[in-house]
Amino acid sequence: MSKKKVFIINYGSGNLYSVCKALHLLDYKPVLVSKPELLKKADKLIIPGVGSFEQGINNLKKNYLDLAIIDYVNKGKDLLGICLGMQLLMNFSSEFGNNKGLSLVNGSVKKIKSNKKSLIPHIGWNNVNIGQNKLKLLNGISKKNFFYFVHSYHVHVEEKIDFNAKTKFGANSFSSIIKKNNIFGLQFHPEKSRKIGLKMIKNFLDL
Repeated sequence: MSKKKVFIINYGSGNLYSVCKALHLLDYKPVLVSKPELLKKADKLIIPGVGSFEQGINNLKKNYLDLAIIDYVNKGKDLLGICLGMQLLMNFSSEFGNNKGLSLVNGSVKKIKSNKKSLIPHIGWNNVNIGQNKLKLLNGISKKNFFYFVHSYHVHVEEKIDFNAKTKFGANSFSSIIKKNNIFGLQFHPEKSRKIGLKMIKNFLDL
């Protein structure tokens, strides 16, 4: 059986090649794609992300990738957004003013509340309250596992979705794993989360 075609959206994201490297470690050969018409060939699609929401969404729109991503999702194919890639799935972000997102999930992106115990950006290892999950994405993963985070803004989901697991950081509690139908989002970086992160990426590819 031939392997699924895994495409990664190339829109100037800082962690593009670390995601590629993770996929190579899993014996996949990802395709970097910046032309919207090519997305129809993908079996799995990943939106990576490091940087500002404003720049990210503008880069997607400039190449008409925003419309292509929405069309891809509407066809029932699996999409994974990582860090900024997850935030871009929301309706809007308050980072550098109000910027509209892809609106694939009803939600907003807000700045993390900072104090002496939770300085931003939120950088380092933290866990996720996944509860008694039955999500295939989390096969072999428990609430004891830690993942690597780097972000100053977080997602607030404003609709009932299939799965919405939270992470605590100081006074903050934010969505760090979400699932809505065929859409998945991770606030942390699985590609930087060692073996457990690779396991999660593999689970996504195996769906």
